[in-house]
Amino acid sequence: MGHVHSGERIINDEVAAQLKSRFDAEMIRTVELVLIKGPHNEEYTNWTEQMLNELSELTDKIKVKVYDIRMEPEIIEKYNVSRTPTVLIDPDAGYKIRYTGAPTGYEAWAFVETIILVSRDESQLGLKTKEILKMASNSDKEAHIMIFVTPTCPYCPHQVLLANKFAIELKGVVEADCVEAYENPDLADLYGVSAVPHNVIAVRLNGKEETKDVTIGVQQEEDYAMRVVKSLRE
Repeated sequence: MGHVHSGERIINDEVAAQLKSRFDAEMIRTVELVLIKGPHNEEYTNWTEQMLNELSELTDKIKVKVYDIRMEPEIIEKYNVSRTPTVLIDPDAGYKIRYTGAPTGYEAWAFVETIILVSRDESQLGLKTKEILKMASNSDKEAHIMIFVTPTCPYCPHQVLLANKFAIELKGVVEADCVEAYENPDLADLYGVSAVPHNVIAVRLNGKEETKDVTIGVQQEEDYAMRVVKSLRE
């Protein structure tokens, strides 16, 4: 699933058939995908809206809701969104999983996997990882994991999926944020991104956010869980 010219389908017939059978077999409850549009990155926004609609046509368990911050500015505060396009996965069910920028290229795979996991309310993390994360389950702080990616990076989706799994396991305590670096160059500069995946664990308390941990590359599951717990406990 890459860039397309308007009028063409993004998900070809073969992939659509595979996705449909997976959704039918693996999804348990309905998942709502919220797309937030605005004045920026219009080409990526249009692509994302088309892709989400094509996914929703494959199963009645995916619903798409679209907001435009120019028409409904209150959405900015409701979902804490300042960039467009942003996609939120099941935010009204309490999950904090977002894509800041279009989930194009390799990222589409992790995006689909995340939808299925959310539908099952199951992170599929290892038992030891779950035990580690449990240490932070009643934290009064929130971990904001930002994974900076590019669409051509084949390793990035693995790290994004790991962060998303943490956000499923620690619902409400961890926010996973897949940030497309090309679409958000100012953010990439701010966090000094030179190689991807560039992984930032920031901690929020009383509206203030502080960076605690930065790694480059795909991280080992249990080790990264420890990094998240350590960041929340500092």
